[in-house]
Amino acid sequence: MPSSLAASWLMAASPAVRERISSRLLEGFSEWWQAPGAVLLCAAVAAFVLWTYRRDAIELPPSRRILLAMLRLGAFGCLAAAWLDLERTTEYEFVSPSRVAVLVDTSASMSLPAMAATDRAIPADGADETARADVAREVLEAGGLLAAVRRVHDVSLWTFDVGAERIATLERAGRDDGPAPSDRPAVGEDPVAGDARVPRDPTGPATGRVTSADGGDADGDHAAASDAWQARLVPQGNETRLGTALARVLDEEPAGLLAGIVVLTDGASNAGLDGRAAAGRLGAADVMVHPLGIGAETLPANVRIADVSAPARVFPEDRFPVTAFLQAQGLEGQRVRVELREGGATDDSTAASVVLDARDAVLGADGDLVPARFDVAGLPTPGRRTLVVRVIPPAADRTPRDDVQDTEVEVVDRVTRVLLMASGPGREFQFMRNVLDRDRSFAVDVALDTAPRDAEGMLAGFPESDAALAEYDAIVAFDVDWRRLDGPARERLERWVGRESGGMVLVAGSVSMERWLADPGMRVIRSLYPVEVRGLMPTLGGVAPSAEVARAVRLTRDGEAAEFLRLAGDATTSDTLWGAFPGVYSCFEAGPAKPGATVYARLAQDDGPAGDLQPIYIAGHYYGSGTVVSVGSGELWRLRAVDPRLHERLTTQVVRHVAQGRLLRGSRTSRLLVDRDRVPVGSTAQVRLVLSEGTAGRGGAVVCRVRRPDGGTTTLTLEPEPGRADVLRGGFIVAREGTWQVDVDLAAPVPERLSRRIQAHLPDRELTRPRLDRALLEDVARATGGTTRFLAADGWTPEDAEALVATLPDRSRRVFEPGGADASFKRRLNAALLAIGVGLLCTEWLARRFLKLA
Repeated sequence: MPSSLAASWLMAASPAVRERISSRLLEGFSEWWQAPGAVLLCAAVAAFVLWTYRRDAIELPPSRRILLAMLRLGAFGCLAAAWLDLERTTEYEFVSPSRVAVLVDTSASMSLPAMAATDRAIPADGADETARADVAREVLEAGGLLAAVRRVHDVSLWTFDVGAERIATLERAGRDDGPAPSDRPAVGEDPVAGDARVPRDPTGPATGRVTSADGGDADGDHAAASDAWQARLVPQGNETRLGTALARVLDEEPAGLLAGIVVLTDGASNAGLDGRAAAGRLGAADVMVHPLGIGAETLPANVRIADVSAPARVFPEDRFPVTAFLQAQGLEGQRVRVELREGGATDDSTAASVVLDARDAVLGADGDLVPARFDVAGLPTPGRRTLVVRVIPPAADRTPRDDVQDTEVEVVDRVTRVLLMASGPGREFQFMRNVLDRDRSFAVDVALDTAPRDAEGMLAGFPESDAALAEYDAIVAFDVDWRRLDGPARERLERWVGRESGGMVLVAGSVSMERWLADPGMRVIRSLYPVEVRGLMPTLGGVAPSAEVARAVRLTRDGEAAEFLRLAGDATTSDTLWGAFPGVYSCFEAGPAKPGATVYARLAQDDGPAGDLQPIYIAGHYYGSGTVVSVGSGELWRLRAVDPRLHERLTTQVVRHVAQGRLLRGSRTSRLLVDRDRVPVGSTAQVRLVLSEGTAGRGGAVVCRVRRPDGGTTTLTLEPEPGRADVLRGGFIVAREGTWQVDVDLAAPVPERLSRRIQAHLPDRELTRPRLDRALLEDVARATGGTTRFLAADGWTPEDAEALVATLPDRSRRVFEPGGADASFKRRLNAALLAIGVGLLCTEWLARRFLKLA
């Protein structure tokens, strides 16, 4: 630790101190022979002095010879002391506190109920259910685990799912507050073997400090300080990597200080390093792991509707499929009846609903998903329709609440109008035009710079009025030279996107983009992009069009969750198909994503995942009330090498995604929009409210109501976008699976209620095996010498927390750190040595004169 840091800590407290006198000369020796050489030199000087006086004063009595020799040796001793360069330093005792890592599982399965394996039926309203993540929070706070551990150790609080992250460091109760935040080492800093040392202060107050993962401190009331890290304990991961998390904790926590690891998890590790292998490493390092299992090892007999898949929009009278996925526990081989109804609520009442189709399904093994497909003959009238899937459960089913799930379908009676703009007829342009032309739900117009003005089926130019542009729902621009549009046309385009909910797909290219990017008058066009566009570079920032090696397109976590990028009906198959895509050969360089933008895909540097430093290939954002997606090059047509249908599917999904705002706008009333109708558990649902002219609330915040799947409600505040009083935005975390509904009541000019539903679903891996893995947790504890506790059967009390802490060794270390040298001591010592040396030499000279020696 730097001395300046030690000094600042000393000013904040009164640690134990001690003084030490040392020689800078000796401490500077780096070779083994230097110290013996210095001793031999001093011995040689002393021997020379004694030999000289024995020869010169041979006629004097022995006592006088010894006196003269001692005077001379004393003078040489003063010189030797000055040569040693003695200094006095003050050393401060610091404590490297013992540390306990607490790992909290934040995978999506932690949002499931922590039900016990009993014959008790769970009420249909789910009133007595508690999610596994809520149990984990209760153990930490009300259960006294954190308080008990912090009486002896620092607590390093981690979350883990796909990865592992330290979210806070909670200091031991009774520790001194330490230095100012600016002087403290940041979380993860390694001043001495990765530990942050604190001065020992046995009289310090019984307080602690909460340090967040970004280095910020929260002093005072611990309950208020814990809010920041509690907000991070939201189930959201689509995998559980217990072994990987344990290994990372061992690697990143300070060596020798880690007293143990407490894991709160449902134990269902389904990816990454095997937990038993990681436990072997921890056992070798003498670090105990204490798993606290949440959830039931044996789930009650139950059949549930895990998910419902239906198209977001259909045409009147068109047939379309609806697929329900059934998941059962303890009911393998039983036959159940599944109904698809239109309308009605999701409760037991069926009076307001009409059966559209029904079929039997045979339930699979525990955790297996069984599809039940319905072919709907068609819905006759336009509008938003609610479809309800209901399973008639067997008598052994103990959880009736999850036997029903609904979804919404928008019946639209008009086609999606698309304008394709291109500087030239590239392959991406040609393939997309053909795909959209064959799909009768699209009507396509083309504006091609290289086409003759009188070419058949081609527009003469960009729409010349707001009314003409309003005919379109989406614009797909392929490497367009925006300089061909005059200033009013560019402003008209910006208004269409920002105020009229227009959708745009901006495909980069190497022909025109370099030209218009250099024009300072293209500020409006630049603002539409979700990224800061720069230029083509053959380096890390981009991929030149002449590259000979394809770069794989890797979806980010947001890209994997984006329905419009799915190449198949389920996420696992879609990820496999994206992995089979050979990649692209060019990418227009983009800087960082703009605030609020989402990066969906990057170009991989190797076979690893998409990291933040890799070039952005697909990104999107909301511009006002419109949606814009940018693509780094026009090469998605290369998906046809895997299967032509993949490119066709992706093309239609992307265009429909950006056009959704226009399709839902209806009349010129206000509109409530969500970024996705289906979201994975743990993700953030983005909500936008576009207010019409004269609507009360323009320019101020609007409060929405959010109805959770369990029937409870919460509020969501939508804030105006900067510079846009008519567009408000907000978001909330979808913490559990099921149907969420957002409602907002508007007063003027016409009273209306706007509603949107969001369907939250668990990732496939988390949904398949949601039960507690008792064997894994016991093996991990056994390999490390720890203990296991299963809360569904054993419960948890503060006394249990105290008993667990008693098994953890205190591995605190005490070390002394030097402060600054005492300059006044140095001056006084040198003055004293000089005075003594001179005095001894003068005394020797006078004695020699008195004894009549030469």
